[in-house]
Amino acid sequence: MSEDRDPGLPARAGLALLVAYKYGVSPVFYALGVRCRHEPTCSAYAADAIRAQGLWRGGWLTAGRVLRCRPGGTHGYDPAPARASAAPWWKVWAFRERPVRLGGPDGGESGQTEGV
Repeated sequence: MSEDRDPGLPARAGLALLVAYKYGVSPVFYALGVRCRHEPTCSAYAADAIRAQGLWRGGWLTAGRVLRCRPGGTHGYDPAPARASAAPWWKVWAFRERPVRLGGPDGGESGQTEGV
């Protein structure tokens, strides 16, 4: 999912922290019965987001994903965006791509979505 570019030093540091979490903290959560509601897991999502978009955008995308992973929150397949949005660095609410609804008044099957 990542592009063919070398992540900078901050992104590499963030990825190193993810590896420490994945092998140090995550097994403890798993033993206590805490499971991820999404596919890919939140740590894999974070790694993909940081590799593709850098530490700042990838970190904000990951924070949003973790906040969606709660009772009553979302679940299922939710991959990290493969390309960075054109939003400025400070407009963190616009980093995530929104699905586009297919169908509706102009035809098509209702209930289907497709990513942008």
